[in-house]
This record gives sequence, structure tokens and C-alpha cells, in this order.
Amino acid sequence: MGSEHSTVDRDAGDRTASGHRASDYRTSEHRASEHRGSEHRASESTTALFVPLDAHTVRATDYCRGPWSPDTLHGGPVVGLLAHTVEQAAADSPMLCSRLTVEMLRPVPLAILETEAVVVKQGRRATLIDAALRAEGVVVARASSQWIAADLAAAPLGGTVPERPDTPSDGRSGGEFEYPMPGFNCDAAELRYVVGSHEAPGPGITWIRLESPLIAGRVNTPLVTVATVSDLAAAAGWDESPGGGSYINPDITLQLTRLPRGGWIAVDARVEHGGNRAALLEAVVFDDHGPIGRVLQSLVEAPSPMARQESQP
Repeated sequence: MGSEHSTVDRDAGDRTASGHRASDYRTSEHRASEHRGSEHRASESTTALFVPLDAHTVRATDYCRGPWSPDTLHGGPVVGLLAHTVEQAAADSPMLCSRLTVEMLRPVPLAILETEAVVVKQGRRATLIDAALRAEGVVVARASSQWIAADLAAAPLGGTVPERPDTPSDGRSGGEFEYPMPGFNCDAAELRYVVGSHEAPGPGITWIRLESPLIAGRVNTPLVTVATVSDLAAAAGWDESPGGGSYINPDITLQLTRLPRGGWIAVDARVEHGGNRAALLEAVVFDDHGPIGRVLQSLVEAPSPMARQESQP
């Protein structure tokens, strides 16, 4: 993937799919300063995950926060924002995003972020689109997506789906984590556990509904919806490492056979251990009409919250 994503950091003579030069995304500190002030106050009064500042710049809100630090983003909003970015670049192409792979290169800060998309290959049957997410000019996450020719209006084939409980589950704390509030797990998504919970290791099945708009003032598309909640497969199927530690996923791949219909997404997730501090999470993804795809996450053993606190200056 390195050669594909190198297109995102090419020199200023290259243009992105949206027509912007790469140099437009390298003056982030200057551009960020132009957006401070009233936009920051606006972000504090919205339940959206991001407030748009211009066509390629957003400010992350507190509803993006994850369990690892109150100053960094949960993986869900990161995946959702990159899904939105590649989808915007593919807006004129009636194709299905059959695969979206997102790599988190470093913790994504609760700050102003810039997005960029590059059409790597444009074809009649298959199209490749890459994207990058920057904070203060540094790439903090990147994505690769495969788009294929498909009948987007075709009726679902159907299939058995997990039964959805009538009442929401309380996801405000679990194990060694105390989730920030407001935050993504507690306030931006509704979880209904079918099998397992945040207090009991997987395998697990969970229904999820994204309650916050990804971008303030915009309706979530089906791709944005399933991409944003796909990282929560880890909340459904989580497990401790053989040494008793927690896992964290530095990447996520969402593979789709069709787009979801309706706002509810279910994940049937489990962890496969390697016995070497590495593992893999795999989940089947459903909507109300049947299975729609898979989620894969690489898992690496993470330092405990106590170790993280002790390592901070």
C-alpha cells in the first residue's frame, strides 16, 4: 500500500481528485489559525462528530473522543471521515465501495483536521481511491478504497439476522476503561448487546445505531454510517490478550457486498489470538435485511491505562 499512498504526499504540481494541489494541505497551521474562534464555539454546541470549516477542513468535537485519551479521537469517527472523503471523490461514479481500509498512523488529536483524496485508478469496472487525514500538516491516518461496478438499486438477497433487543445497553464504562462524556461510545452511538457486553469478553453480537451526524448539517450516507460504526466491532467481540492485557487496532478493513439499508447495523465479532501478543478481530456485518459484509482488524497488545499514565511527563 505504500506506493499507492505515496500519491497523497506528492509534490505541489500534483492535483487531488477534488482539483486541489497537494500544497493546499501543507499550510495547515496557517489555515487552522483562520478557523479558530467562532468555529470552535460552534463545535461545542453541536452533537455532530465534526464541524466543517471549509470543503476539506473540519474541527473534531467532543463527540469524537475515545477511551484511550480525552484528547484523541475514537477510531470510529476517523474511519467515518475517511469514508466520507473517498465517497466525495467518487461522487460521479455509480459504483459500490467494496473495500475500505483505514490505517491509523498515530493518535488523531481532537483538533482541526484536513482531508485529501486521490483517484489512483479510474475504470469502468473498478476504481481505486486513496485518502489522507492531516493534523497540523502531519498525516495521522490514511485510507485505500476499492470501488466496483454494481447494481446499487438491487433488492437485498435476505438472510437470517440477529434479533435486536428492545432497549439500549449502557456502554458508559467497561473493564479498565472509563469512557469520556461526551464521547463516541456513550453519546454518538446507541448500542444494543445481543450476546456479550462491554463487561464480558466476546465473541459477541451487538446492534449499533449512529445517532450523531458525521458532519454538522449533513445527513449520513449509508457508507458513512456503516464505516463509522464498523470500528465498534471491537466493542462487541473484544477479548483480553493471553497475558491479560488489552488489544488496540492500528487498522480496520470494511468489506461490503452492498450498502446498508436503514440506520441499524449489527456486528457478530470474535477475536482470534496468535499467542504472540498479536491477534485478529473478524466480524460479520448485518443490516435489517441480512448480511452485508465483513470487518477485519489487526490487534496489538496495548499498554495498560496505569502504564500509560506512568509514561506521561
